[in-house]
Amino acid sequence: MKKHRLWYITIVTVMLAVYIIANRKEALVFMGGLILVPVVLALIHAGAVSSLTIECSMQNSSRVRNTIPLVLRIRKQSFFPIGAVKLSVNVRNNMYNEETEHEIFLQPSGGRKMEFQYPIKLEDCGSVWVTVKHADFYDLPGLLKIRKTIGRTMEILVYPADIHLITELERRPETQTFGEYYDQERKGQDVSEVSGLREYAEGDSLGSVHWKLSSKFDELVVREFGYPFNYNILILYDVMKICSGQQIANQRNNAVLALTDALSYSMMEMNMEHNVGRVIEGELYTVPVNSRSTHDQMVLNLICRPVTESTQNGDVIYHFIRQVRRNEYTKVIYITPEYEEGAVQQLSREADVTVIKVTQGMEGTYVDTPGYSVIPVDSEQYREKLHSIVI
Repeated sequence: MKKHRLWYITIVTVMLAVYIIANRKEALVFMGGLILVPVVLALIHAGAVSSLTIECSMQNSSRVRNTIPLVLRIRKQSFFPIGAVKLSVNVRNNMYNEETEHEIFLQPSGGRKMEFQYPIKLEDCGSVWVTVKHADFYDLPGLLKIRKTIGRTMEILVYPADIHLITELERRPETQTFGEYYDQERKGQDVSEVSGLREYAEGDSLGSVHWKLSSKFDELVVREFGYPFNYNILILYDVMKICSGQQIANQRNNAVLALTDALSYSMMEMNMEHNVGRVIEGELYTVPVNSRSTHDQMVLNLICRPVTESTQNGDVIYHFIRQVRRNEYTKVIYITPEYEEGAVQQLSREADVTVIKVTQGMEGTYVDTPGYSVIPVDSEQYREKLHSIVI
């Protein structure tokens, strides 16, 4: 646009110089026409832009590293033509607190309905906001510009990479029959917590029969026992930008989330109820996983909570040890880009511990001690090479 304006000013200046030097009326008439044309074009352009509408849409979910289109639809009510269109688009990843700016140039046709697609590459997991801030409409000669605010924001949930993981257990964790928290919708075998009474059905254990009430009602009445909701298997994950002064690449954090998702799903398929947790600002937050719906809710928590800006090596484990009661978890699977050996050794005195360390490249070696084991996973190749894991 600046180039077009520069040429326009140059031509007007030349015509003015010709008129002054040669005193030719043709130059004056031509210069007057040059001045009048932009005024007419401005009125036409304003009318065309005022009748325009822009609609924006995107799919609401995707996988990490996928490319999805930003669909732009332009509709004109008038028959006046318009020139190029420049859109300003902001892409913000709320999980990583990162954003990028995009400028999209469109060249509309003469039709009244037009559709364009612009590819948006989703490099990282998280809740991503794509905002079309405004559009600049240029006239055909490229001399005039009218800005129109759009302010349309679309949210895309970017899920971790989809990997199918087969999980093998060296030692099956102990299970808890008695609990402190109970599922209000599921029945279990905790005889210390009676959640309801009902008529006897074929297959019910005689140990659950309430004999006193049965004798009063002259029919068998059984007790329904509570289902413990405090499972003793924990997948503890950690994502951060900086650990002990070392920059952690987003790719490693994305791999942590993918492994957490895949391992939890694999354990759910094995009917192994468990918790998935993370320490945030010194507090442990856990989500119980016992079904596909609770797993889906857990994954939403994975991608909607922001990464830790900065932490020190070992802080997560020390906070975890201080908050968890002794023997509350008998198996802890810690998935992290970095860990501190002393902290893990201390945790291994309380529970069976497996550390899955997500590395950059092929660094790291498998470690197996009486108290815990360390499994290195390459963040660059886990999608293609990681199919099974032994914990």
